[in-house]
Amino acid sequence: MHEPVVYMLPKMIKTNKFNELLSQSIEDQGWDVKHFSKKDLKHVRKNDVLHFHWPSFYYKGNNAFSTFIKSILFILMIMYVRLKGAKLFWTVHNIWPHNSGRTWHDYWMRRFLVRNCTKLIVMGKPLIRSVSETFHVPENKIEVIPHGHYQGVYGRTGQNIRDLFNIPANDYVFAFFGQVSPYKGVDDLIKAFNHLDWKDAHLLIAGKKSADYDLEDSIRHSDRIHTYFNFIQDGEYSDYFEAIDSMILPYKNIATSGSAILALSFGKPVVAPRIGLMEEYLPENCAVLYDPSDQEGLEEAMKKIRAKDDEFREGDGFQSMLDKLEWSGIAKRTISLYTI
Repeated sequence: MHEPVVYMLPKMIKTNKFNELLSQSIEDQGWDVKHFSKKDLKHVRKNDVLHFHWPSFYYKGNNAFSTFIKSILFILMIMYVRLKGAKLFWTVHNIWPHNSGRTWHDYWMRRFLVRNCTKLIVMGKPLIRSVSETFHVPENKIEVIPHGHYQGVYGRTGQNIRDLFNIPANDYVFAFFGQVSPYKGVDDLIKAFNHLDWKDAHLLIAGKKSADYDLEDSIRHSDRIHTYFNFIQDGEYSDYFEAIDSMILPYKNIATSGSAILALSFGKPVVAPRIGLMEEYLPENCAVLYDPSDQEGLEEAMKKIRAKDDEFREGDGFQSMLDKLEWSGIAKRTISLYTI
């Protein structure tokens, strides 16, 4: 009997370890997981699995013509593998692409994918209703499987990041790590930090910045805001987290945050708005959440997280949360869907 093959779309991505860790955990359970490419179409057989993560990569091009061609090929590919008897799954990391938001094209392409999926996977209960209403699918077609942790994943170089940015050893460091884009609210973070006006506090922003996101005026005159507008390399993550006291994620729109889980994995408390899945992943013994409609909410949350610094260091909230996000359990739950 043919043993099913899982084709992960994609199996690995340079800027996010999630797919690699998920694939490895499924392989540890004895399954064959491959990165999907066009040449694999001829090998797809009945009960094989195509597991999508960010489908827009497969139907969007660099211009209107290439998007048209890729969209047609995407539709034909799905029809072909369905005729072959393969099963389709989509882990809905975000309902709409972050860089474009909702468009009629994204709606219809994703709606087509959803209609052909065996199951949709979301990372928390609040997303079930949103996905169901957006794509007009019954809620029983949507399963919750949490986002796994990153504990023990990243090595370190031993580089002293505080020395690199001339930050005194005993000063407090707020940080934002990740893609620096408008929907991440980094401009709001800079404004809130400047309002605090603490001489012994610093803000470290590290991550690739969107080309059209201008932050220069807001940081030019501060010697306590430090920026590194490049991707943090895998080997540097431990060094960067070693240098900070808390992670601030002032998102304006987010479903699931790998950055929040990354912070938990390194035992760093998080400030975040009470949106998306933040309440599920960030209990009060690991984080301070605020009302995004409150104009002073972010600033007050930053004050509170610093005031609770000793409490966070002494508690076991981080490990308790990470125990719930073990990859072996996530793999078993994912495989149980594959075998439906």
